[in-house]
Amino acid sequence: MVNLPETRDYKRAFDDDQGANTGGMGSYKATGDILPFMTKKDRGSELKIERKIFRKLIKEFGDGLRGFSCYDAYIHTGNDQKILERNSRPGDPEIINLLPIIEDDFVEVCLKIIDGSLSKIKIDKLATVVTYIVPDVYPAKDSRIRKIDLKNAYELQKKFKDKIRIYPASVELKNDETFALSSRTAAVVGIGDDINSARDISLEGVRAIEGTNLRNRSDIASDKHIAKSIRHIEELRSAP
Repeated sequence: MVNLPETRDYKRAFDDDQGANTGGMGSYKATGDILPFMTKKDRGSELKIERKIFRKLIKEFGDGLRGFSCYDAYIHTGNDQKILERNSRPGDPEIINLLPIIEDDFVEVCLKIIDGSLSKIKIDKLATVVTYIVPDVYPAKDSRIRKIDLKNAYELQKKFKDKIRIYPASVELKNDETFALSSRTAAVVGIGDDINSARDISLEGVRAIEGTNLRNRSDIASDKHIAKSIRHIEELRSAP
């Protein structure tokens, strides 16, 4: 079992955590293994839970157990952490945060998983911010045709080099034109030496995507929202 750094997902559809839950409107990773509102003790508690789960899985499935991208969503109760859900969806933003900054050859990582020899994965000490652009009614659905153009977003790779990634998601190609479907349209990853610089790149990439009836959350990894998270976790810890 290899544990990767923590990421923070944004489930609600609109800024300031308003609206319905979604598959994830974006997420961020700090430069280290933990997030700004976490402590090393929090991380240790989570790893303890993960090891316990892993031992039970090995007991049930044997040494032939193999897998990738299985991750847990944690909530803090004030006393400790609890698992909200277990998932294995590489299209989710939490995983997209990590894949671009894996130093190891990803094929080699997969091969080591298969033969059971994986002992660690090298991750760059960088921050990443993922922002999803989505249809304006998401997570609801409608039949409107939304033509989009990702060309200008891809052009930003000339400016930012490997500090930006554009990942089309729920789209289709017809006659060399791209159309957004009803789910998350495209993810833009910004990579930087700190959260703010990564966020700036991600948002610039989102703004470069052309199309109508699309939107994104503007507060993902913002200083204001991170401060809100810090205050919230402090309130939980101080509750009787």
